Amino acid sequence: MKPFVITLAFIVGLVACQSTDAGKKMLQTKALDTANFTSIKWVDSLKDIGNVPAGKTAEISFRFLNTGSKPLLVITVQPGCGCTVADYPKAAILPGKEGIIKAGYNVHKDGQGDFRKNIRVTTNTTNKTDNYIFFYGTIIPDSTSSTKK
Repeated sequence: MKPFVITLAFIVGLVACQSTDAGKKMLQTKALDTANFTSIKWVDSLKDIGNVPAGKTAEISFRFLNTGSKPLLVITVQPGCGCTVADYPKAAILPGKEGIIKAGYNVHKDGQGDFRKNIRVTTNTTNKTDNYIFFYGTIIPDSTSSTKK
């Protein structure tokens, strides 16, 4: 009986994963159909976030406009490193409307010095589907972690 339950659970899990992947692939295929392409204008694609204390999280917002005649879809958003997380609109941005990509940069508690990070944004846009947005600044060391001499 136990092997049957384990096998059944495995099959259900496999089917569930495939249907989720299939739905995602269908959205990507539709979005990447050139008949559905639109255009994007980044209001701010490069941000100087200034000084960030070590051990803190900096929050950054990037605004963009759908300057085309078709709905704009943000298909994926991929931060360039594990210290950055990003959230993006899941619904289509209608022509003439604005969208926002929000990012959080988790600064290591022992970090210091200048940094520059990127985020790749895949959209259904003419000429290029991959757009890169950037932020940079300086990590200010945590004064409580230094030792006295």
